[in-house]
Amino acid sequence: MRIFTLIIIFLGFSAAAFAQFPLGANKDNIAQYFDANIQYASFQEFKTKDGGEALCYTKTRVLGDYTFYFNTDGTCSSYTETYDKHQLNEVIWRMDRRFCRISATEWRDENNLFRVKLNLRPGKGANFVSISYNLTEPHPVFNNSTLAIN
Repeated sequence: MRIFTLIIIFLGFSAAAFAQFPLGANKDNIAQYFDANIQYASFQEFKTKDGGEALCYTKTRVLGDYTFYFNTDGTCSSYTETYDKHQLNEVIWRMDRRFCRISATEWRDENNLFRVKLNLRPGKGANFVSISYNLTEPHPVFNNSTLAIN
């Protein structure tokens, strides 16, 4: 039981450090990272409903996977991690310590570059929860010397 607890803790720390890496990375960068650092059981490449590309790595010895979604430029614009539903409290605890909470199921990084959303019910009868990391939309840049007129 102690070894299992240590594995979960180390996975938690590695996932927190990994959280910012894939957003903006390309498929090759992500594939190289997984080959060198993450033990996974299977890999799948597929097209999404809207015609985009995605990669899915299924973890070994732990329920869950990483699914990366790419925009038309070939960079990762969002990704999803899944966890066993029994890990929910640990996942929330970890997100609270790593990011700024903005609602009961949503966090953002301190620079507001991406948002993290917890999906408690990804499917009927599902034995897992998922977390989605999404880049925030770029905010418009305003010229400070311009006056607004009503």
